[in-house]
Amino acid sequence: MMGGGSNGSATKAAQEESWRQNNINQAVNQINAIYGGASRQADINDFLGASRSFYTNELEKQKGVADRSLKFAMARNGLTGGTASIDANRTLGENYQSGILSADRLAQQAAADLRTADDNSRMNLISQASTGMGLTSGAQQAAQAMQANLQGSRGAMKADALGDVFGGLANVYTNSKNMAEERRGNRAYGLTYQPGFGAGAAGGR
Repeated sequence: MMGGGSNGSATKAAQEESWRQNNINQAVNQINAIYGGASRQADINDFLGASRSFYTNELEKQKGVADRSLKFAMARNGLTGGTASIDANRTLGENYQSGILSADRLAQQAAADLRTADDNSRMNLISQASTGMGLTSGAQQAAQAMQANLQGSRGAMKADALGDVFGGLANVYTNSKNMAEERRGNRAYGLTYQPGFGAGAAGGR
């Protein structure tokens, strides 16, 4: 009798443990399926595209300012169409291409950070599942965590992350102002000014 009771208890315990492990496995599989599903991949791809657009738009804003500043600097000193203008515009174009690469790199990093956040929250939920978290609870928490990760990644995007893409043209603008001031000074003393400086270098007599 006692042996039978003991065996019955052991069988029941084994059944309960099997049931518990089955629930854990189902919860883990469900969590992995949610994070690895096509819907989440679409979310990440959309975020990548939005991030790329965000940083590209910032680059275009900077380029607009640089274009106007350079055009004014060249016109102010009668250098439009000359060698100095050609060299400066070449530098601007090179800076722009570098900016495009930087914008894409920032977008790719943002998407990678989102994937990392997803993986961390996925592992956390799997750890919770091992303690007996239910299927419904696991699915809800996964959805909430993924939404929070996406919102956090969107909030982490900063316009100033690109830096001053066209900062290399600063000398051109500075030299342009200096030359304009020199001309004004020369006129005040009845001197004649003749333009003729290379890109990024002041000149004039």
